[in-house]
Amino acid sequence: MHMSYRVVAALALVCLVAAGCGGTGDSGADSAEEPATPAVSSTPATTESTPAEAPAEEATCEGRYADYSAAAVADECYTDTILFFHASWCPECRGFEEAIKSSTVPDGAQILKVDYDSATDLRKKHDVTIQSTFVRVDSSGERVKLWSGYGEDKSVDAVLENTK
Repeated sequence: MHMSYRVVAALALVCLVAAGCGGTGDSGADSAEEPATPAVSSTPATTESTPAEAPAEEATCEGRYADYSAAAVADECYTDTILFFHASWCPECRGFEEAIKSSTVPDGAQILKVDYDSATDLRKKHDVTIQSTFVRVDSSGERVKLWSGYGEDKSVDAVLENTK
């Protein structure tokens, strides 16, 4: 009889634990579902607004002077892209490059150095006939404005202003 008392007590304990877990889980799930639904509804709204804000902040990149590449032109982070047709043997080009390197290119702007001697297709596309020419292009690489800087003010401001 002592043994059956233990078996009955163990079964009763198992039933209580099972009933307690099942009852708490069901009632907790019911009460958790109702508050969870508004929380889930509000979470996507917050999540949607956060990514929308993040690209806006990333839309303007730190200004730069870099070598030309099609990928750099297509970088939507930059609102102003100017191609600088540069030749290493050209004193005017060296003067512009020195001025650009010693200045700060404004945020959202990039000046991309194009090798005048080797980029003949790009020169033809933009009607560039002389080194130290600057061409503002859009994100698809199409010419917006061309400016020959030969004999002109050698500053980042002059480049940006004359290619608007």
